[in-house]
Amino acid sequence: MFPRDRVIASLTKYEIKFDSQADGEELRGLLAGFYARRTLTHQPIDPEDARLRFLFLAGRLAARRVI
Repeated sequence: MFPRDRVIASLTKYEIKFDSQADGEELRGLLAGFYARRTLTHQPIDPEDARLRFLFLAGRLAARRVI
């Protein structure tokens, strides 16, 4: 998704400790975890989850009120 050097720059910017020998996927996981903790769900949201939520919000069921 993001180049390794960009991920390392972000980890450094946010003062997140990381192993410089770690592979790109592990580093991206650290950064994703950091961003996830800043959201309401406190967990990463994958593209499929986002797609399903958008479809729900655009559909008829979202217009119904639950009392």
